[in-house]
Amino acid sequence: MDSAGKEREAVQLMAEAEKRVKASHSFLRGLFGGNTRIEEACEMYTRAANMFKMAKNWNAAGNAFCQAAKLHMQLQSKHDSATSFVDAGNAYKKADPQGKAHLCLGQRFSIQCATRIFKTCNT
Repeated sequence: MDSAGKEREAVQLMAEAEKRVKASHSFLRGLFGGNTRIEEACEMYTRAANMFKMAKNWNAAGNAFCQAAKLHMQLQSKHDSATSFVDAGNAYKKADPQGKAHLCLGQRFSIQCATRIFKTCNT
């Protein structure tokens, strides 16, 4: 698949992930399986981010990883959130070395300080 095809598929995954997130916020979904929808959306955002990376659309990859990180925080999965913020920071670094990368890496450091997870602090 060429990079345009990967980008199209990534955009479709992002749209599907957004639908899952919105569906998880309904009252009945919140009571019965709302977290499953959010977990699925996290996976979709991560897959979309990796497709954007293959297409070398670093900014879109960073945005998708940030969305996944935010959802991981919502699920109380701090380690996964920190990892997604690192991935976002690395993608942003390739797009604009002085841009959003430091914000994502700062978020990761804040999470790790709050949870005292320092074994992956090698930035």
